[in-house]
Amino acid sequence: MDRRDALKTMGASLAAVAMAGIAPLTHAAILKDRSKGKKRLVFYFTATGNSLFVAKQLSDNPLSIPQELKKKDLSYKADEIGFVFPDYAASAPLIVREFVKKAKFEAPYIFSVITFGNACVNVAEWWNKFAGENGVKNNYVNTILMVDNYLPVFDMNQQMTIDKHVDENLAKILDDLGSHKQFILPSDMGWFNEEGLKRLQDAHFNMTADKLLQVKEDRCIECLTCANVCPHKNFSLTDRGLKIGGMCEYCLACVHNCPQKALTLRSAREGRPGERNPEARYRNPNISLNEIIRSNRQ
Repeated sequence: MDRRDALKTMGASLAAVAMAGIAPLTHAAILKDRSKGKKRLVFYFTATGNSLFVAKQLSDNPLSIPQELKKKDLSYKADEIGFVFPDYAASAPLIVREFVKKAKFEAPYIFSVITFGNACVNVAEWWNKFAGENGVKNNYVNTILMVDNYLPVFDMNQQMTIDKHVDENLAKILDDLGSHKQFILPSDMGWFNEEGLKRLQDAHFNMTADKLLQVKEDRCIECLTCANVCPHKNFSLTDRGLKIGGMCEYCLACVHNCPQKALTLRSAREGRPGERNPEARYRNPNISLNEIIRSNRQ
């Protein structure tokens, strides 16, 4: 038995160990807002745990959007309804858009918190407009700066050394929501322009998994962690190894959560790597692999 075959036999065990390890919360200064007895529903989508971490500060039982979409009844009524998701190219992930288009929401106070890692540009205004066009009137839309896990641009090792002031920014958002503040974060395009942003969005939202990803076969142990964290069933195991295909959310949950770093992004063009550091990966330290699997597994 060679080294790769030995690793394959250990795959299930490694995945189980990784799933079981739930890191303790380090943000001790943050107190969850229990909404003073009011019924609050919080819906989230996550790939590396940032948005789930935020959602858990807003609700004891946040609801996964990929799991909610499996239900027949998508009608929701509460005193407060919230959405937490990552900023993808200054807009919302496709799965979040699908959920809002299909579901019905009724609440006197609706809020959204969007996680981002570098520049939030006009995502709050975009989301407020999109939600409104689909029958959701936001009372509050804000963003929160966290580790940027977009591998084509950022080195995760560098990102994790930067203090993003998550505690204090999240505490401010909790205060805002506790007082039912009315607020929509204004646009800040900065160095972006509309033409460049449109090209970025086209590249992001028209991606397929086979076009984006490649497998390092010498590393893959066929543990199928990638399949378990994918919200779109883009992975399967065949007699020829791991098969990748299907419309991709471009969330990178599969790449970041692979225990062997066997998944990487294809080169953007000849001679140029598809990501800044293929050996650096990220998952929010307060969120376990098992939580991401429960959130996304199809």
